[in-house]
Amino acid sequence: MPIEKEERLVVVGYGDVGKSVVDELKRARVKFVVVDRNEDVLLDKGFDYVVGDGSNEEILMKAGVASAATIIIALNIDTDAIFATLVARTLNPDAIILTRANAPICNKIYRAGADYVASVSIVVGQMVAKLAVTEHKEDVVILYEGIEIEKYHVGKGSPFVGKTLEELDIRSNVGCTVIGIEKEGRTVTNIHGKIIVEEDSILAIIGSKEQIRKFEECENMRSKSPETVMIDKIGEIFR
Repeated sequence: MPIEKEERLVVVGYGDVGKSVVDELKRARVKFVVVDRNEDVLLDKGFDYVVGDGSNEEILMKAGVASAATIIIALNIDTDAIFATLVARTLNPDAIILTRANAPICNKIYRAGADYVASVSIVVGQMVAKLAVTEHKEDVVILYEGIEIEKYHVGKGSPFVGKTLEELDIRSNVGCTVIGIEKEGRTVTNIHGKIIVEEDSILAIIGSKEQIRKFEECENMRSKSPETVMIDKIGEIFR
């Protein structure tokens, strides 16, 4: 299928893990592109895809990795996952890269450029889908090794209102990354620096516990009634 220019999330690998991730993304109505060697498993699934080696630079470029906001690497072979992570990071220094890997090589995956590595008990697909389907406006999802997603309401008088994400430069200032913005029932995952933060919008932020704490120190950004959801025993997707 032809790839639309606005596609901003790439899933590399359509094995058991990739399929589960894609199911969550489809339910969340998040736009994405899938990369896999086997076209037979991709036909007539109703989503955009690129056939080829997920660790091949040309294939990843074709899938839009260079401009993607989020890249989920769900390859079954650890060496492929390492190389795909390395290539993806080279092509896109600013993307959030989440890679599935077996525990012994997690450190190698991090060194290759992943932001977050899922060894067993993390559900990347449910994490991304949570941005679009949750009914709670202030919501923390504790994911893995202290990594969290939290949503914040941008209230009246917030220093964020009227500024672009590029001007706020949240990642450089506190280490967190904006991975979604909700406004009037719509969720935007096509995140770029020119987006203007509006009053009454919801920012979905991912980061470590310490990075989240620093972000909360921003005026009027603390969630008023956070609800924490512990993701436990739902790591079957990543087994």
